[in-house]
Amino acid sequence: MITVLARIAAAGLYDGPDGPMLWARSVLWLIAVCIGVGIAMTILFTIAYAILTGDKRPTTLHDERDTVIGLRGTQATLVTMSIGIVAAIATLAYGLPLLVALNLILASCALADLAGTLVKLVLYRWGF
Repeated sequence: MITVLARIAAAGLYDGPDGPMLWARSVLWLIAVCIGVGIAMTILFTIAYAILTGDKRPTTLHDERDTVIGLRGTQATLVTMSIGIVAAIATLAYGLPLLVALNLILASCALADLAGTLVKLVLYRWGF
């Protein structure tokens, strides 16, 4: 995703008054593609899991531990996202271009999701 935006930016398509609009259109398409890929991967991994384990119906039961771990992951996501948004506002306050702030917000979304997932993975693996 980042390479696509970098190539378009290097070509100079985001320069000029229509730059933010073109950036937003590119990001919307990338988001749609990422959602589609995510859904397809989830379906494929669910099918592969069922074939490998022989478990046709994976359990969806959640206990208190799952709830607490999910909340910790959400907390990490929100903190990371908040830091990214404040940093993006700070870049605008110090006179950096709008596209720098928009890319910072986009990157903080991706990093926030990664941070939340890593926190949940660590807590499931090694406990509280």
